[in-house]
Amino acid sequence: MIDAHLHLHDEAFKDDINEVLLRARKSGVVAFVNTSTNFKDAVACLNFSRIYDSVYPCVGLAPYSDLTEIDSMLQLIEDEPDIVAVGEIGLDWPYEKKPAQIEIFKKQIEIAKELDLPVVVHSRSAGKYCIEILKEMKVEKVLLHSFDGGIKHARVAFDLGYHFSIPVTVIKSPQKQQLAKEIPEKLLLLETDSPVLNPNGGRNEPANLVISRDFIAELKGLEPKTIESITEVNTRKFFKI
Repeated sequence: MIDAHLHLHDEAFKDDINEVLLRARKSGVVAFVNTSTNFKDAVACLNFSRIYDSVYPCVGLAPYSDLTEIDSMLQLIEDEPDIVAVGEIGLDWPYEKKPAQIEIFKKQIEIAKELDLPVVVHSRSAGKYCIEILKEMKVEKVLLHSFDGGIKHARVAFDLGYHFSIPVTVIKSPQKQQLAKEIPEKLLLLETDSPVLNPNGGRNEPANLVISRDFIAELKGLEPKTIESITEVNTRKFFKI
């Protein structure tokens, strides 16, 4: 398996990261797409990926971060050849400054297209609007991570060939369960979003990917090994890793 979206460089892992990675590998996680949310975070994300094997950096400015960092972030994205995607970027409607969020989202989409990189999209309470912008800008390589929108909007994204990474919270979320049932297998990825989104509370970690693997396999009437194989192939193809 590959954890398609998490934050291994987070402070929550500073005291036991080696043990966390060991548990993940023992559970069958062979690679990790490590993701940033702000400029300082992006530097840490890149450094982390240079230290640890099979950890790939995804760098971007999240909509809930300091949006004045956009120029520094765009320069970093342009200068770093090891980045596998631009993210997490997108819209977060509980936060203010919606016009600024849209502007920053579009700027990062533009550089991703210039560099032929996929985008990893955060779309809290704004899935419909993210999809509209992505469609308008003719973006083809899209991963909607931990999507919380309605299934009718997800179906639009399915038709556009956008991928979805399903988090471990699928075991308790009817919305995520419907999404997991309906998503075409070729668009399915797995994520933990560690250290957050532990459905049982506390710190999440990539070893928990087996929980969603098994649950989604049951939802779709497939064997867990089949979900492993499908999602690994999809993730490697999407990120070119």
